[in-house]
Amino acid sequence: MKKSNALVMLSGGLDSATCLYWAKEKFSRVYAITFDYYDRIENERKATIALSRKANASKLLKVSIPFIKESSDFYGGRHGPRKRDSRWSSYIPARNIIFYSIAAHFAEFLDIKWIIGGHNRDDGLFFKDATASYLKQMNSLFNKGSLYCGNKPYNLLAPLANLDRMEIINLALKLKVPLALTWSCHRKGEEHCRQCYACMNRIKAFKHLGISDPALGSIKNKIP
Repeated sequence: MKKSNALVMLSGGLDSATCLYWAKEKFSRVYAITFDYYDRIENERKATIALSRKANASKLLKVSIPFIKESSDFYGGRHGPRKRDSRWSSYIPARNIIFYSIAAHFAEFLDIKWIIGGHNRDDGLFFKDATASYLKQMNSLFNKGSLYCGNKPYNLLAPLANLDRMEIINLALKLKVPLALTWSCHRKGEEHCRQCYACMNRIKAFKHLGISDPALGSIKNKIP
């Protein structure tokens, strides 16, 4: 792996930031890609820029896709028809097939061997396009369509797939990920709301580990 290039799907959250720093230790050159979809949270966007700079990524590819909407935006603030689970608010139909296909487009031109996604063990329980079997099928499709790659096509890789939130935090600490720069909250504001699904998951994990979360304070003056 060390002699090959990687492209990390960077959202600005804890998982993708951990993947970015994990990739730094595994590959010779690391790129990052982030997607500016409809009404994306500004602090999330800023976090991707700050993280890629801090990690000295070779390049941050910023892709504008304003027509892609989360469920709450498409349904005017609601989670969608009969959907009460709060995770539906951030659901994007066909999210990963869209995002990974765009990443694959760049990977082929940039001679990238690995496309890294930050899916954790719990993601696949709700988002079915974040499972190992789904990514395996996508790899199979990409292998048939990557003509520039010859017999060595790029592959999707999910290094956190078997880890829960606490294990990911421990890995992030080991890799010296700048956790203060990460943004997980699904709501707009200067600070994490501490009430949405993502915030609650994060708070619970840090509490169980008995350590403070450097990102739960104000991000003012932390992210350029």
